Amino acid sequence: MTPSQDIWDVVVIGGGAAGLMAAISAREEGARVLLLEKNAAPGKKLLLTGHGRCNLTNIRIPGNYLEAYHENARFLSSAIRKFAPEDVRTFFQDLGVKTHEEDDGRIFPDSGKAETVLQALLQKYADMGGKRNDSHPVGNLCHREETGLWDVRISVEDHEGKPILYHARSVILATGGKSYLPREDGKKAGDAYRIAEELGHSIVPLRPALAPILLSAMSATRHTEAEGRNDGKTGAEATREDVERTLAGVTLPDVGTTLLLDGKKTASARGDLLFTHQGISGPAAMQLSRYLPPEDGKYAPGHVTICIDLLPDQKTDEIGKALLSAMSNRPNMSIRNILFHEFLHLQKAALLVWKEEDKPANAVTKTERNHIAERLKALPLQVEKCTPLSMAYVTRGGVELKGVDPKTMESKIRPGLFFAGEILDIDGISGGYNLQNAWSTGYVAGKSAAKRSAGEGAEDDSAENDKRAE
Repeated sequence: MTPSQDIWDVVVIGGGAAGLMAAISAREEGARVLLLEKNAAPGKKLLLTGHGRCNLTNIRIPGNYLEAYHENARFLSSAIRKFAPEDVRTFFQDLGVKTHEEDDGRIFPDSGKAETVLQALLQKYADMGGKRNDSHPVGNLCHREETGLWDVRISVEDHEGKPILYHARSVILATGGKSYLPREDGKKAGDAYRIAEELGHSIVPLRPALAPILLSAMSATRHTEAEGRNDGKTGAEATREDVERTLAGVTLPDVGTTLLLDGKKTASARGDLLFTHQGISGPAAMQLSRYLPPEDGKYAPGHVTICIDLLPDQKTDEIGKALLSAMSNRPNMSIRNILFHEFLHLQKAALLVWKEEDKPANAVTKTERNHIAERLKALPLQVEKCTPLSMAYVTRGGVELKGVDPKTMESKIRPGLFFAGEILDIDGISGGYNLQNAWSTGYVAGKSAAKRSAGEGAEDDSAENDKRAE
């Protein structure tokens, strides 16, 4: 086996945001740390965050964390107190990465580049004397009762064709989720869940979170377009079928969205909505994706619907009165132009609300007017199927939290084993919340693992944290 019997205080598995933070915080405690990354270089997904700009955190935390992190939010309370958004900003400021606030409390590096953040983390870890081995996917973890050490086996051989084995007093699993990964990388990501399961941890089924939503209309149009046919449809009939496709690339700012399952309201969100060639994206859509039924194949017609509220600050009756007034003032103007000029300010959005053949306002019936008002408040779009994990930005599910100590991130089942980041069953809304989860849990796991390796145990600094929270 290579290397020899060299013993590391802490081995961190995974070189993403959580893993890098864990490695740095463990080194700060004086631990001998080895960081193992399965890819040729660390931080692959970190470079993609915030559309390449790296939305580091959100200053609205911890005030809104109960809503931002859904049903498992309370698990994060201790970690966020220990390493809060202001601590994240100070940490990166000390690394030479200046930050600024944008809308909705989002914090970005002034450089506008995720690469700046990644290089600052790597340089910090290197300056601390931290060791790192890339292209080292971990295949197996085994705890030796007789020595009290962890055997960390690599699933590839060294340059001499020999198996690779490391020994550690503590191990941190920070391998991320299975979302937003190419097929082969996604397959490798599953190894960490298998390892955790083999060590006695339960895995909450993995589902997409913060994912685009695939629309049935887009699917039908894609297939028709690909086959070069229009099914013989012309005029208004063809227009109805092609409306959603014509919206690709259009953003509807600050709209409300509601997810209906068999007609029952399940979840809602508000924010910008972007139409794509496959469906809808943007915060107002992606925040609903975690609630999609995890069914195989296409949904039955009418089973899953997204309703768009184009005028979220107005009530339906108010819209109806405003629509009647606008139509009375401009009786010869087409209804689409009235929708465009008076309500939506987007020509294609007006087409979406009124898909039928255009007509002047004075030809629109009362029934049709009421229908238009209702669609402005609840425009229904049929969802085709559950978004695949490979298209999601974040994974919902993972290592079940009841098996992990929230104050230390240490396993309650296997002392000396720690978790950090997206591998845990925690997912947050869009806007820097998921990176804050990575920084906080990585920080706590690194400190706790270093203390465990030093024989101090992984106790929580409750008194100190309570004092900070006051």
